Amino acid sequence: MSAPLAVRVAGLVRGRRLDAVARVSLDDGALVLEWPHAAAWRLALDGIDGIGTGATSCTVYLPDGDLLELTADESVHALAMAVTERACRMPELTRGLRHLGAVRHHGAVVAGVVSPLHAAHDRWFAPLLAARRAVHGVSDPQRQVQLLDGAALQPAMLEAAGRISTSLAPGDSAEQRALEAAIEDEARPMFGALDHLRLAGDAVRTGHAARRFADWRRWVHAARTVFEKADEGWAGIAEIVGES
Repeated sequence: MSAPLAVRVAGLVRGRRLDAVARVSLDDGALVLEWPHAAAWRLALDGIDGIGTGATSCTVYLPDGDLLELTADESVHALAMAVTERACRMPELTRGLRHLGAVRHHGAVVAGVVSPLHAAHDRWFAPLLAARRAVHGVSDPQRQVQLLDGAALQPAMLEAAGRISTSLAPGDSAEQRALEAAIEDEARPMFGALDHLRLAGDAVRTGHAARRFADWRRWVHAARTVFEKADEGWAGIAEIVGES
């Protein structure tokens, strides 16, 4: 937990005006407000919609139009940055996926030769895993959206489909086009999810600070859906690879 900071708190909570002094601190899951003559408030970070900053103040935006303005000195700005860092920690996006690591446990390499299925598997997931590695440890929502960008991943996944089809039918352009179309058809839900990821990212980039955390949570959901749909799509793509 961070050291408590003395602040003046003004705002509106559940229809009631508030103007009081408090001590504010931050733990892993909540912004904590301790009052002189009342029980402390714990504002769960996943229940805060956004935060705005000024030179000596920050505004905590809550659901339903409620807000709290905390005023003290320059330390408030650092507090707001710490809230953003903890509230927007990037979660694991691959937990629970069925196919992402499955190929590696089924004879992926025999006598030093990589199987076509293993090679196709790595090509398919490579753009997503590269984006996941890039965003790991980054806590700034704007930077996260830039690194795991639906608009950039769309052509990267199309290229992956093209590389798989080329490897399956080298020298046969007609067969390559047919295979690529079949792969894209299996992955249609994932490409739809990438469109949603792009739109969710735009909301984080251009939206008001009052909705930044809420928009970010929707973007994370969209990113997780992309990984899930890519994993689901691989099942059909693996069959195409196996039949070629």
